Amino acid sequence: MTHSQFHASVVFGAIVVLASVAVLAPPVPPASAEAQAARICREQGVKPASPGYDYCLLRAEQAIEWGEPQLARAYARVTAEAREACQAYGLEPTSAGYRACLDRETKARSLLVFSEEKLKFGPQLADHP
Repeated sequence: MTHSQFHASVVFGAIVVLASVAVLAPPVPPASAEAQAARICREQGVKPASPGYDYCLLRAEQAIEWGEPQLARAYARVTAEAREACQAYGLEPTSAGYRACLDRETKARSLLVFSEEKLKFGPQLADHP
């Protein structure tokens, strides 16, 4: 066996071993809807334990479960914008007034998200007379 044949057989053996490991390895499960929603909220600046985080997480998770990641991002933006608006009013983040403001602002801004969304109808609606 020549020197180059030896190297070729080592490379071939390594490829076979790596291919068998790849085939036999368990598949990586996709991230849960909650994990994806948490990442989207953090990307929009809504941090865990901050005011509005629970709202952002809930709405973004619902949108992910519906298969609408863009809607999840829109909800995260809504939460971040609502938080900024309430801070601009001079409200303290720990006050009841701030929480009420955040609730009002997120609900009002969420309506705008739905008004900007294009409705998607499945074929089941077109099939019925």
